[in-house]
Amino acid sequence: MPLPLNLAVLGTAGSGKTTLIRAFGRWMERELGRRVAFINLDPGVERLPFRPSFDLRRHFTVRGLMRRYGLGPNGAMVRASQLLERGAGRFAGEIRKVEAEVRLLDTPGQLEVFLFHGGGRLLSLLDGTTLSLFLLEARTVLDPAGLTLARLLSLSVQLRLGVPTLCVVNKVDQLGGGLEEVLREDLPRLEGIPGMEAELAGRLSSLLREFLPPARLVGVSAKRGEGMERLHDLVQEVFCACGDLT
Repeated sequence: MPLPLNLAVLGTAGSGKTTLIRAFGRWMERELGRRVAFINLDPGVERLPFRPSFDLRRHFTVRGLMRRYGLGPNGAMVRASQLLERGAGRFAGEIRKVEAEVRLLDTPGQLEVFLFHGGGRLLSLLDGTTLSLFLLEARTVLDPAGLTLARLLSLSVQLRLGVPTLCVVNKVDQLGGGLEEVLREDLPRLEGIPGMEAELAGRLSSLLREFLPPARLVGVSAKRGEGMERLHDLVQEVFCACGDLT
């Protein structure tokens, strides 16, 4: 059996990670006949729109840690991140037993918890090829300064996790015109940014050009299930460059 492709979906709270995982997974099953497994790494989620083959909540939950240690939600999430880091080897071992062509990994809504604690170590221990999808909300990319910072954050994600990272723009159904032109740009245009913000954005943009390879953004609507084929094509382009498709 070929080694699996692991897709870890990251993003800020409310960017639609879980909804995208459900939509993309079902699309690959329906349209491509792929064997897809859903992996939940968020100990704070209450309900999931898919049945996970591995669920971190079987080991601990944010609500349970709150009760056990008398913590608030933030303190319990920090404690959960510590447990994720300590148990990364064991959890990765369980995930490696999940047989699938594609594993979709749902990560905590608090991006920094996964990014700066056990997430990177866990991903490095998985078999197969691993990519990360960094999810942005569509309104973010219409703001030049916001897009500059978002791309810088995606670079941080790639450096921290040590895996190729693709930017995906979600919730495009909420916007009107103007998005397609932005999505064709490798890096944001800086017109319209005032004063010192323009200078700072310009320097950050130069940094991005130096460290980020040219990459197109893909717009999707996870809620409507739109753009899944474009997302799959982008993933395959990277997968062909760093993994074996046979």
